[in-house]
Amino acid sequence: MRNTSIGTLIVVILLVGFYLEFVIINQSQATITLNLPLSRIKYTNSSILTDNKTQSFHVAYETLINDSHSLTESYQKEIGKWQSKQYDNKTMVLITDKYLPEFQKLVSRAQALQPTTTKYLQAKDLYIKSLQSEIESYMHFRSFLVTGDRTEDNTSTQLLSNALKYEIKSFAAFNNKTVTDTDSNYESRSFVPI
Repeated sequence: MRNTSIGTLIVVILLVGFYLEFVIINQSQATITLNLPLSRIKYTNSSILTDNKTQSFHVAYETLINDSHSLTESYQKEIGKWQSKQYDNKTMVLITDKYLPEFQKLVSRAQALQPTTTKYLQAKDLYIKSLQSEIESYMHFRSFLVTGDRTEDNTSTQLLSNALKYEIKSFAAFNNKTVTDTDSNYESRSFVPI
């Protein structure tokens, strides 16, 4: 996720057992710190783990998320260099052009996942939406770099926020939980079983 020069958005996500905890401070800057030890996801039904297809989905989903977070972190480091004036806009456009196809590969991988339950299908679909929103965000960020149009930057930030929301909902679906989103910015942290 990226960090713009206006405002402050700090989102911290912690995966503790089956619960996500996060805080949104301000929408206008998209600095996101992820702490998602997905290897700590615990499965409550041990008989599910004996099913190879389910195990396969779990491993593929976790690997996809880890790869996605690594790619996002790498891109964010590049944005940090742009923010610290190590890169000019033209260089950042070229870097963005290099990263966009890599994010698209993640979408293709997500689309190839084979969920074994309705909840896993929902988790897959929501994660695809998250990745697509992140890609759209970076495309608008690229436009901002080229044009200097703050509307593009604002749209980019909103799409990045949407990507995070879809990701959180994907995790909740994977863990057979639902996120109560009463105010559309996830300040309510209620999780209720479906």
